[in-house]
Amino acid sequence: MEPALVLENISKQYKSVQAALGVSLELRPGEIFGLIGPDGAGKSTLIHIAAGLLDPDQGKARLFGVDVSKDPEGIKPLLGILPQGLGLSLAQELSIEENINYFAEINQVPQKERDEMKEKLLTVTQLAPFRDRAAKNLSGGMKQKLGLCCTLIHSPKMVFLDEPTTGVDPISRRDIWYLINKIIKERELTIFLTTSYMDEAERCHRMALMHQGQVLALGDLEQLIAQTEGKLLEIHAQDLQGTLKGLKDAPGVRVMYPMGDKLNALCTGNGTGASDLAAFAAGRNITVERIEEGRPTLEDVFLSKVLKESGGVNQKALEELFGGGEGARSSSEDKVIVVQNLYKYFGKFAAVHDVTFHVKRGEIFGFLGPNGAGKTTTIKMLCGLFPPSSGSGTIVGLDLMREQMKIKKSIGYMSQKFSLYRDLTVGENIELYGGIYGVSPVELKRRKSLILQIADLEGKDRAITDSLPMGIKQRLALGCAIIHKPEVIFLDEPTSGVDPIARRLFWDIIFFLSRQLQVTILVTTHYMDEAEQCDRLSLMHLGKLIALGSPQGLKSEIHKEIGAMLEILVDAPFEALEVVSRAYPFCNIFGRTLHLYTPDVKRTQDTIGSLLGEKGIQVKEVRTRLMPFEDVFVYFCEKAEKEGKKE
Repeated sequence: MEPALVLENISKQYKSVQAALGVSLELRPGEIFGLIGPDGAGKSTLIHIAAGLLDPDQGKARLFGVDVSKDPEGIKPLLGILPQGLGLSLAQELSIEENINYFAEINQVPQKERDEMKEKLLTVTQLAPFRDRAAKNLSGGMKQKLGLCCTLIHSPKMVFLDEPTTGVDPISRRDIWYLINKIIKERELTIFLTTSYMDEAERCHRMALMHQGQVLALGDLEQLIAQTEGKLLEIHAQDLQGTLKGLKDAPGVRVMYPMGDKLNALCTGNGTGASDLAAFAAGRNITVERIEEGRPTLEDVFLSKVLKESGGVNQKALEELFGGGEGARSSSEDKVIVVQNLYKYFGKFAAVHDVTFHVKRGEIFGFLGPNGAGKTTTIKMLCGLFPPSSGSGTIVGLDLMREQMKIKKSIGYMSQKFSLYRDLTVGENIELYGGIYGVSPVELKRRKSLILQIADLEGKDRAITDSLPMGIKQRLALGCAIIHKPEVIFLDEPTSGVDPIARRLFWDIIFFLSRQLQVTILVTTHYMDEAEQCDRLSLMHLGKLIALGSPQGLKSEIHKEIGAMLEILVDAPFEALEVVSRAYPFCNIFGRTLHLYTPDVKRTQDTIGSLLGEKGIQVKEVRTRLMPFEDVFVYFCEKAEKEGKKE
C-alpha cells in the first residue's frame, strides 16, 4: 500500500535556529500519527512543509505520491489544515453555519454534497442547536469543533491538526477526540497532528518524539514505552513538595517530578528499586505512604529522553524581588480573597451566578471549569476589570465594589490571551509594566535585572519577545506580573500550549512563591495534573460553583457516590467504550485505557474480560488505580448538567 505521506531527509533553518534536521517519516493511510516535542522542537515547521505551506531547505515531501514542493496547488483538494490557536482559521463575524458554507465555497463543494456533509458534521459535533451563533461568541471548545467542521467539509484524504485541543477544557477535548475517531472509522482518512497533551498522544496509532529539530524516537505506544530511559517509581506522600525536595538527590534518581497526586522518579538502570528509595527516605526522616514500581506513560518517556536537570527556580532572585524596596504588604489578614454571592450579568445572561468562596494567604487555589463556565469573568471582577452586578467581596482587605483602583496595586494578573507586547523587546516589556505599576526608575533597574534572572533571559533583554519559546515567554509574563511585588497573583491558564518541561519549571516558581514567600495564587488550568498540585480548588460550570474542596476531598466524595476506579488497558479503547458504557455508565477514555467506576470491584474485574472478549476486543490488563483529576472534572460537570435539566 502506498504511504499517505512521505518525508525524506527534511531540513529547515531560520537564521541560527535549526527547526528540522534530516527528518524522515512515513504515514500510513487511515492512521492517526502524532508529533510530540518541547516548544521549538520543529513540529509546526514539519507540518507546514508537509502541507506545502513552506519549502524545505533540503529533502522532499510527497503526499499521496505528489511532490509537495513541485505541485503545492495540486495537493490542496487532498488536504485539510487546522492551524494552532483557538479559532484562528474562522471568520469571527460569521455564524457557525456561514463559516462552514464559506469553507465549502472555497473548496468548491457541490451544493447537495455540502448540505449533507454540513448536517452530519453539525450533528456529530453537537453544534446544530447553535448554527446561528457568531464564531466570536463561541467557547474555545466550540471554536475548535467548528474549525474541524470547516476543515472536513470538502472530505479531504489527509488532515493536519496543529495542537487542536490546546486551551480546550477536558470535556471538549474528549468530544473532539470522539469526533476524530468517528471520522477515521467512517472514512479512509489520515491524520497528522501535534499535541502538548501526552494522554492524547497515547491515542495515536504511532508517534514521533522530536527535540531540537530531530526525531529521537518513533513507533507505537508500546514501542516508545520500551524506550524509557530508566525504571519508573511512583511515590505517594502527603507533602509532595517536601518529599520532592528531600528525595530528588537520592542515589540512582535521574529526575523526579510531580505527576498528579504522586511523584514520579526515573531511576538509572535497574539498581534502584522501591525498597532502596524507601530506605533512603527513612534515613532522612521523610514520611512516604508507599513507593511502588509504575508503568511509564508517554509523558515519562518524553521526560526521560529530553529532560535534563537544571538549576530550577532562581530562588535568590525571587527572594530579592519580594524582599525590601518599595511595595510593603498592606494586609495581615489570613483570608486574602473573600467572595460572597457574586453575580455578573451581560444583559439578561448570568455569566456568574451566586459565587461564594475564600482563599487563604499563601494558598494555591485552583479555579477550574469548562470553556465558557465564567472563570475568566470572575477573575476580571476580582481584578477590578469588571464591576460585579451584585454581591460583595474583599481582596487583601480592600472592598471589591469601592476600592478597585487600590486593589489593582496589590495584585498581579497574567491573562489567558494577552500578557506581553510581542513586538517589544524583553527589556521594553519589563520597563513598560514597571511604569504601569509605578515602580521608581532606580528600583525598576534592580527589578528588571532580577526578572531577567527569573525568566532565564540574562543578557537577552534586547531580544524581540515574539521570538522566544513559549515556556520562556510565560516565565517573562509572570515576571512582569510580579514586578510590583503583589500579595495576590491571578494566573489565567498560564501554561496553555506549553510543553511538559516548561510547565514543570513554571510550577516550581508557583510553589516557591506560595510556600516560601507566602504569595496567594489563584490559577486556572486545563491540565488536570496541575489541578492536583493546588491546595484547594473550585469547579465552575454554567456560571455556578459546583464543587469546592481539596483534590483528595473531591475524589473521596466521588468514591462514595460511584465507587472505585478500574483502569482497563485495551487494544481498541473507543470500540471498548461503546461496549462497556452500556453496562457501566461511569466510564471514560484516558490515553489508551478505560477508566471504569464500580461499587463492586471484584465482580467487575472478573467479568470485564469476557464482556469485551465477546466483541473481539483484547483486554491486556485490569487493575485498581487512584482516580485522576480529569475524571473528577468530568463527573461534577456532567452531574451539574443533569441536575440543571431537571430544574
